[in-house]
Amino acid sequence: MTIDDLQNFLTNAPIADTLGLRLHDAAVDRTTITMPIAPHLTFDGTTVQGAIVATLADFAAVACASMVARPGQFVATIGCETHNLAPARGERLVAVGRLISKPGRRMVAAADVYADDESGPLCLTGLFTAAAIG
Repeated sequence: MTIDDLQNFLTNAPIADTLGLRLHDAAVDRTTITMPIAPHLTFDGTTVQGAIVATLADFAAVACASMVARPGQFVATIGCETHNLAPARGERLVAVGRLISKPGRRMVAAADVYADDESGPLCLTGLFTAAAIG
């Protein structure tokens, strides 16, 4: 998958639109996706619910795996473990994903989510297992 393919996927995926996800860069070693913090995604108008933060991390991690998929393959999450480390609040969340395992039919990627920018508080870290299908 190319960076243009990934951008088109995010542009056309209803969940990505609902969350306001934006791709900033994409490669096997690093993919960055941001999400604005909006009141409808929070508990109290400021703090984003943890599963939504994990969804952002999932997109960033699996995007790295998607960059090594063969043409015609779709990469899907088949497992994850996430840890919420700090409240997810501020103007936006920044997810940075990276592929940990070698490319193949099953891959492991990681993602960290920060508040506002990569120097902000680390809100969530996670490992994601993905399958290349097709």
